[in-house]
Amino acid sequence: MGQMVTKLTSAVVLAMALTYLGGCGEEPVDIIPDAGTGGTEDAGTNNPTSDAGTRPVDSDIALVRLNADGSLDTTFGTNGITRVDLGPGVGSVRDAVWGLERDASNRLVVFGSKKGEGDRNDMDRVVVRVSANGTLDETFGTKGVHTLNMSGLTDQPKHGIVQPDGKIVASGYVSTPTGVGAQSANRVVLLRLNENGTADNTFGSKGVVTSAPFTSADPQRIEWGMAEAYAVDRQSTGKYVTTGYGRTAASGAVDVVSFRYTADGQLDTTWGTTGSFVLDVSGDNDRGRDMSVLADDRVAMVGSGIPSPQNLDAMLVMLTSEGAPDTSLGTNGYKLYDFGRPDEAFFGSAVSSDGQWLAAAGYRAGGSQNDDGILLLKPVGSGGGTEFAQAVPLSDSANDRFWSVAFDAAGKVYAAGYITEGGDNRMAVARFNANGTRDTTFGTNGVVTVNVIARGTEEMARGVIVQSDGKVVLAGPVESL
Repeated sequence: MGQMVTKLTSAVVLAMALTYLGGCGEEPVDIIPDAGTGGTEDAGTNNPTSDAGTRPVDSDIALVRLNADGSLDTTFGTNGITRVDLGPGVGSVRDAVWGLERDASNRLVVFGSKKGEGDRNDMDRVVVRVSANGTLDETFGTKGVHTLNMSGLTDQPKHGIVQPDGKIVASGYVSTPTGVGAQSANRVVLLRLNENGTADNTFGSKGVVTSAPFTSADPQRIEWGMAEAYAVDRQSTGKYVTTGYGRTAASGAVDVVSFRYTADGQLDTTWGTTGSFVLDVSGDNDRGRDMSVLADDRVAMVGSGIPSPQNLDAMLVMLTSEGAPDTSLGTNGYKLYDFGRPDEAFFGSAVSSDGQWLAAAGYRAGGSQNDDGILLLKPVGSGGGTEFAQAVPLSDSANDRFWSVAFDAAGKVYAAGYITEGGDNRMAVARFNANGTRDTTFGTNGVVTVNVIARGTEEMARGVIVQSDGKVVLAGPVESL
């Protein structure tokens, strides 16, 4: 792969937010003050603009670690922050983060993407491993990074998992030509790595599965359907279940789709109905965004559904261990959550370590009010409990959204994303008790905001995990210095 630079920033604390102004340099790392001012962006996208078109915008991967009380952990990286630069971007193709996990040694595994090497303008999938203390783990892959180039195609990586044996599985999809005019179709792409970051050749072809699960009796239209894998998780049998969205036709609305693959990467035709689960709420677009396998191998998928025109609701889908609708959630195995806005979705899910609770986090938007985070806490074990499903705004005067969620060993819930204040995005994380109330012993009134770079950027926490010692790590894209 091409040159990679690790960037580490210095930090200062400002009032109720933790604001960091730092610098970068090629190895050996130099700390250089950053005096830049920012541009603007649509806070819900990965497409920022430059300052009046004069400053090109690129982004890096940033990780931030907090102590259990929400204060910045200055023993991590440099003053609490590690930045990883995978090279210059082009247009909207830049370093990006879609998920974060940890292994049994508390090493941090980032699932993301970067611009293709050289003159290529497509996107490659990356898996990056950072040591528990915030240094790039150069024993992993190539200098800390495994890169997957899908033959010049734009790979769309999403979430991933770290197995108990240390192997890593990353989900996503890629758009491939069908050979019929300009028609293309999305295929599920799963990548499995060994613990050291090399491709696991016992899975798929050289560690990669590319799958077009929807086929047609017409050989001329066999790949016109589309299928995506936004997330993957592993059942106790060693099989992998995905969630995402797709369709069996060449065009039209998309549905929530789920597939299962064997331990060696073969499509499992015993899953659901002849190998797939498809959920269409009302003939409009429905999407799966993240998922969790429960302790009893049932599958919980979160995302959004459209029960009526111009009304997007957050949605939870529950399946049995074999892919049939779990009727404990309703006849068709799903439940819609209306938080009072026309645009709502869950984007992250997690299961507590004792298997008793499922958490989902996302946002509500639309109308004349600010965007707000939303949170679902649902009992899924034998211990019972009361479901909590509410909007949980971080501010009365700013936009905020959640993209990810995690539990700690004590059952506290961390919902992470961003808050926009004065046109500047900041990473944000809130901690909640098991009953949904905010834990005010964390940060300021239960919330911590971190400004990795003080200007309007695409800065957000796409992933959050809690290490075994209670330290909280956020990961996401931030504008380059």
